[in-house]
Amino acid sequence: VVVLGIAGYFAYNRISTWHEAKVDNAVTQEKREWQEKVEVLEEKITDLQHEVVERSEAPVPKEKLIEVFGRESPVFYPGDKDLSCEQMRHQITSFFSYLDKKDYIRSYELDQGTFDLFLGTLKELSANPPMVTDEMKDLSNLLRNVAHFYRALGRKRVEIIAKILKNESEIIESILATFFTWFTLSDCCKEWPAGCLSLPVSYEYAGFFLNTLAGRSYLLRRDSRIRILATYYCVLILDKVNDETLNLYGIDIRPHINASLGDIRTKKGLMHKKQYLGKLEGLGEKYQM
Repeated sequence: VVVLGIAGYFAYNRISTWHEAKVDNAVTQEKREWQEKVEVLEEKITDLQHEVVERSEAPVPKEKLIEVFGRESPVFYPGDKDLSCEQMRHQITSFFSYLDKKDYIRSYELDQGTFDLFLGTLKELSANPPMVTDEMKDLSNLLRNVAHFYRALGRKRVEIIAKILKNESEIIESILATFFTWFTLSDCCKEWPAGCLSLPVSYEYAGFFLNTLAGRSYLLRRDSRIRILATYYCVLILDKVNDETLNLYGIDIRPHINASLGDIRTKKGLMHKKQYLGKLEGLGEKYQM
């Protein structure tokens, strides 16, 4: 009985060990199969996400741009049309008329509409530029720069601008192209100075976004398209300032050209990606990069 008991014990142990090994192998094999299935599903999810992004970033129909900017040959890319000051002024006022019809704007019950809000915003930004140098000299300077737009414009105006950027993201590329063209067209068409952001003031803000911690962190909190396009136009402003020998802070444009090139090359859905890259590559040759 004792011998049989001992034999049975060892037999049970061997069978149990063999069974556990089989179970472990089966579990390992099942885990491997599930992992492969998960990887396949993750690839499909990634492909679907890319498809959604590409669809959401499809080129804006021409009819939509005409609705926003009027029928006076809307700007699709800076420099693609030889427009007069009168035509550009019409596009700017048409854009704000379009905004005034939006429910999210009407909810703010503005006394004089978004165009007057725009003019007041330009006035405040021009009168209160951010710091471009000495930001890191002490903590108070950094905090002032971080809160620059709230200090200069107030909470309500900042909130409205943020709503516009969010709700009009479909046409943000054309909005930026239109305003950049306006600001650089014959010195903002001097007969309408209230609607102008001068080159020296534009330079202050380009330096803020490109060359300060507060400015860069502000752009990083925005949608990637806004960040990439804002950086691109800041580079163009810096180039124009260099041509006018007005680069008072001595900002080196070359690393910003490289950064903008990298961002635009990897960004999908930009209507004028080819033009952006061509311009930046031309600047690279200009500055012997």
